[in-house]
Amino acid sequence: MKNDLWVKVLLVGAIIMLIAQVAKLPLLFAISFPVVISAWMILGALRKNKLGKGLKFSISILYCIWTIGFVAMNLIDHSVFNGTVLGFMPGTAIMIYIVWLLPFFVGTLVYGLRFDKDYLADEDIKKFENKTDESINLN
Repeated sequence: MKNDLWVKVLLVGAIIMLIAQVAKLPLLFAISFPVVISAWMILGALRKNKLGKGLKFSISILYCIWTIGFVAMNLIDHSVFNGTVLGFMPGTAIMIYIVWLLPFFVGTLVYGLRFDKDYLADEDIKKFENKTDESINLN
């Protein structure tokens, strides 16, 4: 996974988003938005051109959640279901509970479970130990 590849994915996704906005194609926007956000997250999470297993899992799950959520918001037929879901109209409920909250919980859970393996490198631990004269045991 080279940075250049993900920069290109980010650029193409952003151009598609712009085209979708100008051409008023909400479904195309709903599909391209998760691509842009996921590519952006991958660029930020790459460490020595690699992603940890937990990061791959987390970003893949977040991509799926966002894609399903945005497509569902676009395709929902409000004439069929005009009630509320937990106090919100169906489209708004999808946005709040699936597009916003679910990624927060999934991302936070994976981050907490995989922190020492994916986010904290051995050289970071050694650097910290050298500066503080403290020993860290993560096993």
